[in-house]
Amino acid sequence: MTDMEKPIKIERRRGPSTSTLSFGGVIAIISLLASGVATYNAVQNDIASLKRGEHYQERVNEHLTEEIRSIRIEQREAAKELNEKLDRIIEQWPRGKRQ
Repeated sequence: MTDMEKPIKIERRRGPSTSTLSFGGVIAIISLLASGVATYNAVQNDIASLKRGEHYQERVNEHLTEEIRSIRIEQREAAKELNEKLDRIIEQWPRGKRQ
């Protein structure tokens, strides 16, 4: 046989088949989608937590504002009473009497 007459050997390619690659690609896409959904849910939960915290903080601030107003009113009343008592004491204080 001459070189021209030798049968041509077709070497078979080794490695993953196209169906294996496409199956792997499908798995990769499904994994990416699952990861994206999980991330989206985590972000939504974080946003909801922040909104709940913000709402709670607003309620606390309103409560503290009411408390501060109440304390200031009590403080003004106590100062007024003290001033009235001091005025009475000063009026009753003996003036200019020396022994």
